[in-house]
Amino acid sequence: MLNVLMQVIAPFRPLLGVLSFLYICLVTLGLASLLHLVALYYFLWRPQDEQRSQSIYHQLYETWFAAINYWFRKVLRANWILDKEQKRQADTWQFVIANHQSWVDIFVVFAQIQGRIPLPKVFMKHNLIWIPLIGTATYLMGFPFMRRYSKGFLAKHPHLKGKDIETTRRSCQRFMQAPNTVLSFVEGTRWSQMKHDQQDSPYQHLLKPKTGGVAFVLQVMPDKFQAIVDMSVIYPQENISFWDLLCGRLKSAKVVVRNIPFPEKVLSSADFQPAGIHRLEFNDCFNQFWAEKDKRIGHYKEALEQEANMPKQGVIKSS
Repeated sequence: MLNVLMQVIAPFRPLLGVLSFLYICLVTLGLASLLHLVALYYFLWRPQDEQRSQSIYHQLYETWFAAINYWFRKVLRANWILDKEQKRQADTWQFVIANHQSWVDIFVVFAQIQGRIPLPKVFMKHNLIWIPLIGTATYLMGFPFMRRYSKGFLAKHPHLKGKDIETTRRSCQRFMQAPNTVLSFVEGTRWSQMKHDQQDSPYQHLLKPKTGGVAFVLQVMPDKFQAIVDMSVIYPQENISFWDLLCGRLKSAKVVVRNIPFPEKVLSSADFQPAGIHRLEFNDCFNQFWAEKDKRIGHYKEALEQEANMPKQGVIKSS
C-alpha cells in the first residue's frame, strides 16, 4: 500500500519542492519585515530599552527556525536523528564546527542546537549587510560582520595589515554582550567527489579544512570559548541536495556531537595568535583533529548503513 502511495505522489514531488521554497521565502520575509517594524518602534519611542529589543529579535529568530523546521518534519516527513547527549547550556559561549555536504546541513545543525544552546550567529562578510531586509535583519540581531583582506590586497596596502581584526572586533561589540553560538562549516564549501579529487584531499569523507576562519574567530574573541563543539552530520543517502529536502525525498539525517579537546592556550590565551604568528602550530593541531573526525564519520556511516539494513521491529521517532 505504501509503495502504491509513493508512486502516486512521485510525479508531484517538484510541485511540493516549489511550495516548500515559497513557504520558506514567505516565513523569512514575513518575520524579517516584522523585525524591522519592531526595530523602528524601539528606535523612535524606546531607544533606551536595547536589551528588551534584542530579546524580541532573538524570539523572532527562534520562531523563524521553528516554523521552517515544523514544515520539514510534519509536511516533508524529514527524520532528524539528533544527539540527545548534548547538554543544555544556554548561558555559555559555544563555537560549533561541522562538516558540509549540502545546504540541508544548516537546518540539521540548527535542529540539533535548538533548545540546547543559543541558535548560532555566523560571521558575515561586510558587503552582505546591503541585502534588502535580510542583511539589515542580521545586523539588528547582532550578527558579527567582518572585513578580511587578501594577501594581494595587503601587498598593495601594507598599512591595513591587522586592521581586519580590529574592525571585526569593533563590529562584535553588540554580539559580545550576551553568550552566543558561532557556527562554522570549516571546509568552506559543500563536499563533492569532484572537489575531493581536485583537492587531492587526504581524507576519505571530508575536504581539506580552511582553518583561517576558525583561527580568525578565536583571535578576535579570545577567552570566550571553553571548548569547540564538533557536529558530524551523516546521511544514509548519497549526493543529498537541498532540493531533495524540499521535495520530501530526504529519508533522514543523523547528528553526532562531541567536544574537541583543544589545548587550553588555543582557547583561553590572549597572547596566542592562531591567525598570526602561531598559525602553523594551530594548523597542525586542527589538522590532527580533522583526521580523527574523518575516521569517526566513516564509523558513523557504517553504523547507519547497518541500522538501515536491519529488520524493522518498530519505529522510534526522533524529536
